[in-house]
Amino acid sequence: MSWLSELFHGGKNPANAAKPYLDQIPGVGHGAYDPYIQQGKDATGMLSEQFKRMMSDPQGFLAEIQSGYKPSDAYKFKSGELQKGMGAAAAAGGLAGTGYHQQQYGEQADQLLSGDMQQYLNNVLGINKSGTEGEQGFANKGFEASGSLADMLTGALNQQAGSAFQGQNQQNSNKQALFQQLAQLLGGASGVASNPLSLFGNKIWG
Repeated sequence: MSWLSELFHGGKNPANAAKPYLDQIPGVGHGAYDPYIQQGKDATGMLSEQFKRMMSDPQGFLAEIQSGYKPSDAYKFKSGELQKGMGAAAAAGGLAGTGYHQQQYGEQADQLLSGDMQQYLNNVLGINKSGTEGEQGFANKGFEASGSLADMLTGALNQQAGSAFQGQNQQNSNKQALFQQLAQLLGGASGVASNPLSLFGNKIWG
């Protein structure tokens, strides 16, 4: 663009000078927030699948957890101690091997087993709850990062729009001032051309 063309276009637009810097904002924003947004998406997907399973088939969900149960070492020890103790008591009372003895042992053994299974279930569900809360935390952070990125990009667009408006407004003001100056110069030149002696005031030369 020649100097004359630039002059009549009102000079350089300040928005053009700011554009390279404003254009960097989306890249910086995506680089900072995209990893958290992706983690949030992954966590949300996992939670959604788990909640669907729990809601659609709660018994199946629980059965799947219980299928991994194995008697604990604590149960095995307590069961052995129970068997020895009741066996000795039954022998002392002459009840060893009777139906009553077997019934009493079976009931207490079932209570031990039920307590051990319940403890296993509580442990697994507790771990599951901690994992779910952790995934929920990732999902929340991803949502917050998504909102922050949207705010940043919106702010960048607003800055670009404001810069462009101010730049164009400044150019329009420059053009108006330029045309006023040209009009004044052309008006003065026209007066001189019609009355050259006006350059010397009213003095009469001999």
